[in-house]
Amino acid sequence: MPNPISSLDDLHAILDPSAIVTDPEAMAPHLTDWRGKHRGEAFALLRPRSVEEVSAILRWASATRTPVVPQGGNTGLSGGATPDASGDAVVLSLTRLNRIRAIDIEGDTLTAEAGCILADIQQAAAANDRLFPLSLGSEGSCQIGGVVATNAGGINVIRYGTVRDLVLGLEYVRADGAVIHGLKPLRKDNAGYALKELVIGSDGTLAVVTAATFRLFPRPRASATALCGLDSPSAALKLLSMLKQSAGERISSFELMCDGEMGLTLDLVPGTILPLEGRHAWYVFIELGDSDPNSPIGELLTETLATALEQGLLQDAAIAQSEAQARAIWHLRFAVAEANRRAGLSVSHDTSVAVADVPAFIAAIETMAAERLPNARALFAGHVGDGNIHVVLRLPKETPAEQLADIGHAVNAQVFAITRDFGGSITAEHGIGRNLTGTLTLHAQPEALALMRAVKQAFDPLGILNPGAVLAKR
Repeated sequence: MPNPISSLDDLHAILDPSAIVTDPEAMAPHLTDWRGKHRGEAFALLRPRSVEEVSAILRWASATRTPVVPQGGNTGLSGGATPDASGDAVVLSLTRLNRIRAIDIEGDTLTAEAGCILADIQQAAAANDRLFPLSLGSEGSCQIGGVVATNAGGINVIRYGTVRDLVLGLEYVRADGAVIHGLKPLRKDNAGYALKELVIGSDGTLAVVTAATFRLFPRPRASATALCGLDSPSAALKLLSMLKQSAGERISSFELMCDGEMGLTLDLVPGTILPLEGRHAWYVFIELGDSDPNSPIGELLTETLATALEQGLLQDAAIAQSEAQARAIWHLRFAVAEANRRAGLSVSHDTSVAVADVPAFIAAIETMAAERLPNARALFAGHVGDGNIHVVLRLPKETPAEQLADIGHAVNAQVFAITRDFGGSITAEHGIGRNLTGTLTLHAQPEALALMRAVKQAFDPLGILNPGAVLAKR
């Protein structure tokens, strides 16, 4: 392999000097993931401004056999945007590709570059009287390229689907520098294999996403938000069924949180307030939305929750009476990840099972934790409306550092075995990244894993794109 520093000379003839960063202090934030669980090394940080510059970088990387780790807002939760410790790679930051290229009001589409912040996309849609429904706790800093690369989900999947359901067209650059111009705003396109579906959710291992065309939706003119206290996940599912009967497709979000997670959030994240009279074993966050400004959606939610209270499904409920109150309720839900990060030692999971299996799945995890990890605490939060439950095993603060890796492996093995027994997935929305490559190898059907490796070979025959992510090195 050529001397990496010397090989950068070829890029200086192509890129602006500000696009090539080698200062260790400037690079440091790009070498650690958001949770602080992964740290790697790279000999340069590259910051292109255009798809043409991304193409030039990948042509150079192919010629020099240089590993490239694409990175957006660096908010991912699976280690997929952090280089390994070898120092052989460059980090490719898409931050400066941050233009919204087009908004088509009649066609209800928006085309944005990979470095655009999710919240900015939401605001651009709202300014044009439209809704971009993807909503995440990190939406103020995560970037569009990253959410596409991980097929992010968020709180509105029950109504609008994941990123895969929102992307109509995709522009991406292959490992050899070839640009695939696929930004077609088509609702129906059956011409050949659906290559964009492979790139979405591939953690930057197949191609570098530079822009995407997204679906937009009518902006809700009426909405209703509530936080409910109840005693079990089973009660939450019964409430969901009741809401489906009364509100139908107007259910935008239906989230579940255990009291342990609520307690951490209230204790550790400033500005969080519980709008209920007391604490409860479980909580449900609800949002309904309707494009009809005259929709009696608030009355509908009030009546449904009143019926649920009468039937004993709920112990308490708070319905937001203003946008400020609605934001305060959702701040509680979005702050969970930050609370877990601040709380310290834990092993986290992004599992999914069939919606009907959620109560039994949670019970199985609780039983396993009590029997095998008596000093740990099982916590739960997630998108119960689509079956995605985030399982967190909180470890005692006095757990010896040298035991953490072994404990983590043991916990993962138990949680993923239960997930497999329920026919679930080891990752619902965070992606495989680097965290779960070994687990994917163990749990994926061998024939399916062979197909994945064949796809990787077809897209990236030299193996330079994010090596070590998704598929374990062989």
